[in-house]
Amino acid sequence: HPVLEDEDDDEDDLYDHNNNRYEDGDQPAPQAKRPTREKKSTARLTTWKMVDLNNPPLPECQHSPTDFVGTPFEYFSRYFSPQVIEHITYQTNLYATQKDVNTTFTTTEDEMLNFVAILIYMGIAELLSIDDYWAMDTRVPQVANLMLVHFNDNTQIPGTVDRFFKIRPLFSFLNTVFRKEPQTPKQSVDEVMVAYKGKTAGNLRQYIKNKPDKWGFKLFARASEDGFIHDMVLYQGKTTLEAHGVPLMPEQKTLGATSQIVSVLVSTMSPSTTTAIFADNFFTSLELVRYLKDKNCRYTGTARDNRIGKPPLKSIKEMEKKAVPRGTYSYVTSDDGILALRWKDNKTVTLLSTDMGVEPMSSVHRYCSETKQKEEVSCPAVIKSYNSSMGGIDKSDMLVHLYRSPMKSKRWYMRLFAYAIDVSLTNAWVIYKRDCKALGVDGLSLKNFRIQVFSLSTSVDVPKPVRGHRSHTPDDFVRFDLSLFHAPLYTTRQTCKHCSRKGHILRSNILCRVCKVHLCLNADRNCFITYHEAVA
Repeated sequence: HPVLEDEDDDEDDLYDHNNNRYEDGDQPAPQAKRPTREKKSTARLTTWKMVDLNNPPLPECQHSPTDFVGTPFEYFSRYFSPQVIEHITYQTNLYATQKDVNTTFTTTEDEMLNFVAILIYMGIAELLSIDDYWAMDTRVPQVANLMLVHFNDNTQIPGTVDRFFKIRPLFSFLNTVFRKEPQTPKQSVDEVMVAYKGKTAGNLRQYIKNKPDKWGFKLFARASEDGFIHDMVLYQGKTTLEAHGVPLMPEQKTLGATSQIVSVLVSTMSPSTTTAIFADNFFTSLELVRYLKDKNCRYTGTARDNRIGKPPLKSIKEMEKKAVPRGTYSYVTSDDGILALRWKDNKTVTLLSTDMGVEPMSSVHRYCSETKQKEEVSCPAVIKSYNSSMGGIDKSDMLVHLYRSPMKSKRWYMRLFAYAIDVSLTNAWVIYKRDCKALGVDGLSLKNFRIQVFSLSTSVDVPKPVRGHRSHTPDDFVRFDLSLFHAPLYTTRQTCKHCSRKGHILRSNILCRVCKVHLCLNADRNCFITYHEAVA
């Protein structure tokens, strides 16, 4: 998360929306009036001096592991718990009854867990197209038929201000358990985009040009250094914080809208150790830094020039003159210990901090267009600390995007359901890796961890081959029965049953769940489909 990435958002952008209309009759909850902001008290008179900060270092991150490393499914169940499955199952059956009182539809907790497991697996070994799971020739009934999923009682919508009402219970469950996990001393706050390009969500769908997923649902999140998401705020415009469920204290109400987001995310931290928060210029203000300092919480963040008070720093216009070399900096510290720094790199950046000072100075390498080579540029300690500590949200995003559960549906909240599964998995893997490191055990990769969660949450019997034995051949009535769950499983690499011949052996990691034979499923060959097609 480079220090020079300045966003163009303004503080009031928290309440801006895209002008999209609602379609398909899927209306969100009614909007409430914009909450009134408490009148700010008279601005505190701040004096500045050219002195550096000299705070003691943050405590080292102490992770207390369990006595042994559990199974991947046990780690996943800490967050996506049986209570979550029970709630979704109940709400799904309730919704089916509300739609048709005479319906014979019902689902069980085992079926719902199987559905979640299918989504987990589809993120690793997808068919060539998501439509293949529903196509006549390759239809997977356990996927195609179990698409009625619901999370909240629609009869409770009238009167609510929560526009994420349909998915809110799931995120409330997750936030509750995520907050309980010990956090690292350095926490980052940033935006998360859950990709969604449909139009049925109306102006809940947001656009952020600097994100990999530019269109989608915007969340504000707090994360540890290793990518564990501890808390999430779903952005819904004017009633974002009211619907989040964490009440604002009077002193928080005097902060700006984006600074309130940080204060709410910080309020759910465990106060047992000294913590430093890192955030970008979308959130930073002098009032926020001062508020957190009074709460014994350090803060470092890039800042916009109109949100830092009026410290006597060199002006941006002066710093950006060609005669001013890169590495030039100007700093002052307030009478209550807030450092304001302006530093010139490729661009000029302004930063506020109550954590680190300017010393000790270090250097960074930057390319010089005149000499055609990299040169050393002096770098204050607080800049280096910010650049190394702002990556928690980015790391979580990267892990989620590696094996993202595919979920295409006209119901906009299903994309958030898939994200809830993925963030539970990545959080579980982060804690699992912490335990493995503390106990000196080699842990599974995220991919294999995800496979293990799938395997342990379903009754899948994967046979182990015996060397020298002829591979199993399924009966034709099993092989060509498409009503059975012919789902691909990722296992150990073995000979493809369909295309291998003597002298021409091809191997695959994909096993048919029903037929118990390995079949090619890649960009060059799709034996999985052709093997199950009956020849006329």
